[in-house]
Amino acid sequence: MARAARIALYVLIGLFALLAITVFVITRLIDPNSFKPQITELAREHANIALDIQGDLGWTFWPSLGVSIGRTEARVGDDEELFAAIEDARLGVAVWPLLFRRVEMDAITLDGLELNLIETEEGGNWERIGATETAPDDDVTVTSPEQDEEAAALDIPVKIPLVSISNSRLRYRNLVDGTDITVEHLNVRAQDVQLNEPFPVSASLRYQDQDDIRIDLQVETVLGLDLDNNVYTLDPMRLDTSIGGVTANPIQIRVDNRIEAALDEGRISIRDLVLDAAGIRTRGELEITGLDDALMLRGQLDTEPFAANDALRAIGEAPIETSDANALRRIGFSATLSGPANSVMLDPLTITLDDSSITGKAGITDLDTLAMMFDLALDRINVDGYLPPAEEVAEDDSESAAARPLSEDPILPLEALRELTLTGKLVIGQMAMMGLDARDVQVDVSAADGLLRLNRAEGKTLEGSFRADASLDARTDNPVMTFNSTVSTVQIHPILQALMGDDLFRGLFDMNAEFRTTGNSEKALFENATGNMTLGLTDALVRGVNLHNTLTSGINDMLGNHQALARFIPGVEDGRLPRELREDTEILDLDSRIRLADMVATVERLNADLDRGANINGNGWLNIHNNDFDFTLRMKAPEISSQPRISEREWPIRCAGNLAGSPARWCLPSTQAFRDAGRELVARLASDQLGVDRERIQEERDRAEERVREETDRAEERVRDRAREQLDRLRR
Repeated sequence: MARAARIALYVLIGLFALLAITVFVITRLIDPNSFKPQITELAREHANIALDIQGDLGWTFWPSLGVSIGRTEARVGDDEELFAAIEDARLGVAVWPLLFRRVEMDAITLDGLELNLIETEEGGNWERIGATETAPDDDVTVTSPEQDEEAAALDIPVKIPLVSISNSRLRYRNLVDGTDITVEHLNVRAQDVQLNEPFPVSASLRYQDQDDIRIDLQVETVLGLDLDNNVYTLDPMRLDTSIGGVTANPIQIRVDNRIEAALDEGRISIRDLVLDAAGIRTRGELEITGLDDALMLRGQLDTEPFAANDALRAIGEAPIETSDANALRRIGFSATLSGPANSVMLDPLTITLDDSSITGKAGITDLDTLAMMFDLALDRINVDGYLPPAEEVAEDDSESAAARPLSEDPILPLEALRELTLTGKLVIGQMAMMGLDARDVQVDVSAADGLLRLNRAEGKTLEGSFRADASLDARTDNPVMTFNSTVSTVQIHPILQALMGDDLFRGLFDMNAEFRTTGNSEKALFENATGNMTLGLTDALVRGVNLHNTLTSGINDMLGNHQALARFIPGVEDGRLPRELREDTEILDLDSRIRLADMVATVERLNADLDRGANINGNGWLNIHNNDFDFTLRMKAPEISSQPRISEREWPIRCAGNLAGSPARWCLPSTQAFRDAGRELVARLASDQLGVDRERIQEERDRAEERVREETDRAEERVRDRAREQLDRLRR
């Protein structure tokens, strides 16, 4: 038995010695560099690659059998520009385990890999690899079932202690659109690589593009390979990323998760996801199915409440200044990913914004067209708290700003609007904005093929209601906008206070408006705006403007030239009417019609009933660019006099100026018109008085003649009576 063992040992030693001698002869007597011309020729013939092996090809013998290659460059066809290169590559197999039918790889290392991909209008340079040869049918090798079984029998487990790619670089350039992407410092390290057990992998790289966006990425994971079932796992996986060139400071992102990709099932599962970015943490689970046909997402995402300005400071950006110091202190997000195939839906969706809550659903209904939708409800919000703090404006700045030149720069992203597909609804329970409170607000919007619509915007505010619709047709380079609005019994004072910062009007406001404009610049939109509006006011008060005092000033100027009229106007003292102490005008009811064209709002009709029985009517215009205006009014004031010539007369008043100016200087009487009116009144009243005197004389004359006739008739009757008496006496 011992002798047999010794014989077996000698045979084994002999075989090993023979193998060693064979390997020694091969590695020492055969110079692999002599094969460079053949390798270069084969690369040119079969792959259209011009190969330049600058470094040495070398053998290794013990403890591993392998090969190494030095600097090698490759170019596609006859290109002068480098396509690919490596500085050094090594591959080896442990010799001793081979004797026992075990394959134990030594380290596989690749250092200094460089790859340059260039795309032109004719295509990419990589597409020309292998383009010079088409393998003939005679060269096609068909394996028999027996050969397949033999190959399966040689399917020996492989374990590689180390796979390393270091100091590598990849560059992609598109000479058509200017894209220039570089991936450098690419390093990949995998240990104990095998097919039946997970193994650790680490990788790092830097990405940079033509916009100077820089991304530094590091990955640590354990990779599992189930090639038979086409299932791959990264469990666990940690990804650290630094994104620069977008914000002042790089954005630091860390992702921890567990990933399983079952490619035959078309499924990717992400578990235990924790994403930290700029101090914002999001947790969740996600499963993606239908990778081969109709994509479908399922899962849950939850973002812990965070302060927006803390996140901005973390990336070096200026904080958002708000009028409410406590705004944007607590922002949170929670959503369930659901919906049909080929969509990404967040349903249900909850967004927390400080004391406000948004609930509902939103998402992309069609990934092919990127059609979007939302159906959300906001319980309450104070928009003013999120606006920038109010800035003090010099008194003269408002007038100069009103007349600033209109910009001709494009303001609408037409291409993006044409690609937008959207349907959305928003309901707001309570909203405060610019000092105005609104409730039960409903907004309905849609967009498709470059046509955007505000189908409905309605709500209740300031003791009244509003409703509006609008559209934007962006299908041409000269977009068309329309706007229609109805306002019913709304308090006008808060609106003007918010828009003009002035307490000018009080009262209930009604409006029906239709406007249309075209263009894609501020200048074009203003100049092309046209429309019509009817406006009404009830129980109103105009502050700073007293039309009664304006009329009094005109009448006093008239009395200064025609004092005789004073006896027809009660209340005149020392030849003048006293002015009222108040500086306001009460409007019981106002109705007007306005036409907009050429940046001018023309008031075609204005009728108003004032207090004390007065009323006005007139017309005028307002320049919507610089806020200049000019109105001609005719005021009737029956309370001034009981004389019809005065009480029924329409007195001329002109109101002109700029809305940014002082209301006290807006309305003035027309001095010459009042003087002319005085002359006319004196003449007419004198004529009227003369007519009265003539009538009185005629009446006295008529009465005298009547008395004469009556006395004559009585005298004649008395004479006849006496004559009859005398005749009767004579007869006796």
